[in-house]
Amino acid sequence: MQATIVLGACALAGLMTLPATAFAQAAPGAPPVMPAAKPRALLGANVTPQAVVAPRAALVQIADDAAHSPYQEGNLTNCTFAGVCTVAFGTVPAGHRRTIEHMSCSVYVPAPGALRYVALLSNSFSLPRDFFALARSPADSAQYFVNSPTLMHFDAGDTPLAYAFADGQAIQEIFCTVTGRDLVLP
Repeated sequence: MQATIVLGACALAGLMTLPATAFAQAAPGAPPVMPAAKPRALLGANVTPQAVVAPRAALVQIADDAAHSPYQEGNLTNCTFAGVCTVAFGTVPAGHRRTIEHMSCSVYVPAPGALRYVALLSNSFSLPRDFFALARSPADSAQYFVNSPTLMHFDAGDTPLAYAFADGQAIQEIFCTVTGRDLVLP
C-alpha cells in the first residue's frame, strides 16, 4: 500500500513539472543565449522526491584468447616414507605466468596416520603458500579431501607443488588437480 502511494506521488510530481525558459546575458552585441530548459515544480504542490536508481553493473568475464588460456592439470603420486609427499605439476613455460584458481586433492593415509595439512607452493619453496581445509571421508577414515578456491601466481620456470604432510604413517596415495589460467606476458 505504501509503495503504491509513493509511486503515485512520484508520478504526480513528474506530471507537475513545467519547462522554464529564460535568456542568459551574452556579450554586448551578441545574440541572446538560450540555456537548456530546466524543470520547475508548480507552487503549492506537495512534491515527493523521486527515487534515484543506480545503473546495474555489467557482468564481465575474461574471454578465452591467446593471452588468457585456460589451464587444468591433474597428477597422482604414491609415497613410501612417512611425513611428506608432493605432487608436481607442469613447469610454467618461458614468457608465461600461471594463475591457479582452484585445487582439489584426494589423499589416502592408512591408520594410525593422520593428515595434518595440504599446501600449494612453488618448487623454490618460496612464500606465499596456501594451506587448504581438510575434509575426512565418512566412509573411510583414512581418506581425506581438499576442494578449495585459491589465487596463486607462478612465474616462468616455477613448478607448482601440492605438498602434503602426515604423521604416524606414510601417505599411500595423493591425487590432485589444479585449474586456472596461463597468461602470455608481453
